[in-house]
Amino acid sequence: MARGQKDCLFDLCIVGAGMIGSAAAKHASFNPGLRVCLIGPDEPSERHLSDGRDIYGAHYDEGRITRISDPDPVWAILARNSIRRYRDIENESGISFYKEVGVMQVGTRDSQYINDIRQTNSALNISSREMNVADMGKIFPYISFAADDIAHYQSTNGGHISPRNLVRAQQVIASRHGCTLIRDVVANIRRMVQSDGSYVMEVTTDSGSIYRSKTVLVTTGAFTTFRNILPYTDVVPDCKLYPITVSLVEVSPDYAEKLRSMPSISYRGKGGKDWFSGYPRNNDDQSVSYYMLPPIKYPDGRYYIKLGHNHTTIPKSIQTSDEAKRWFCEGDPKLVRTIADLIISMFSGIEPLSIKGDQCVIVETPTVRPYIDMVHSQLGVAIGENGYAAKSSDEIGRIAAAMIMKGWDSEIPKEKFTLRLKSKDKKSGYAKSNL
Repeated sequence: MARGQKDCLFDLCIVGAGMIGSAAAKHASFNPGLRVCLIGPDEPSERHLSDGRDIYGAHYDEGRITRISDPDPVWAILARNSIRRYRDIENESGISFYKEVGVMQVGTRDSQYINDIRQTNSALNISSREMNVADMGKIFPYISFAADDIAHYQSTNGGHISPRNLVRAQQVIASRHGCTLIRDVVANIRRMVQSDGSYVMEVTTDSGSIYRSKTVLVTTGAFTTFRNILPYTDVVPDCKLYPITVSLVEVSPDYAEKLRSMPSISYRGKGGKDWFSGYPRNNDDQSVSYYMLPPIKYPDGRYYIKLGHNHTTIPKSIQTSDEAKRWFCEGDPKLVRTIADLIISMFSGIEPLSIKGDQCVIVETPTVRPYIDMVHSQLGVAIGENGYAAKSSDEIGRIAAAMIMKGWDSEIPKEKFTLRLKSKDKKSGYAKSNL
């Protein structure tokens, strides 16, 4: 056996040290005596096509929208249960990541989007204030909307998080409770028969280290299918990978102060009459959709308004590891400018100091919900974030850790998160592998 903890048999090895994996490691480590390890690389200081790295994460950022209310009650419950623990995570880790600035969900009056939000809010007793465009103009006079837009505004239990700091906080807590953090990239996972006839999972990393564990939880997001992570040829998750672009428009500290009352915003509607017309629209109904964050102070000391588009507006998917690496390293500068033009057109009196972009990849499943499921009795997955999981990652990680250690533990039926597989035989549909 090569380098690694050759004499240690872990009870649970979590592969993928992003938001879900780090949350799962924390929750698993709360079990006294359970030997847990978390394997994943550090965030790179820079990204270059010429370097040897081909694994990246979606959490390399300072701002993501967080909210309970959602058109889908499943996502609302996952978010609610996560947000309830934010302050506990901050207090235990000593790392701040949550800004409770409120959230506003805006869309065309009586659209499916708004009606679904109303229904979820009613079913889950989520407190929100419904406002028309005149109401919004009085409270948030610096931003314009369409005349027939309606907003659901929640002043509490919403705002934005730093995904980078959330991951750090989860890992700090996990380490304090005995989790072993391994900075490496997993190349291969396989199930081995031991001399006594029992099975053990063997995890091999790029550095040549080998780790043995009774169980493995895979939380590798967009990169799950690019390595021999799910070690059986008929276990191919049914999902698609979509590139996402965000723009960050720098504003002055004075302008950021002017927008001090601004909440995070999720929008799907016709768009304001003065909004930049070149922004991409959804193919199904030609609506404008985005999530936008108020000015956030980034590590460079500057304030940026951030906006990200809906992946359905850009009919492009990623198929290979090389494509994913090129996307993370290069992105789409033209789209960055287009999104920035939308931001600038929405705000009164804005004077951009600079514009920059960033990019990530989201995993979309046919159910538009995550996969939290067992492949076999020693191998589980928590993948398929659908672009909504940052705010809900703590609860997804908790459910996944509980699932693999003791069984299902959620008010949401496990059937909502069943892993769907791509089948070699198109006529056979989806079927779980007999492993």
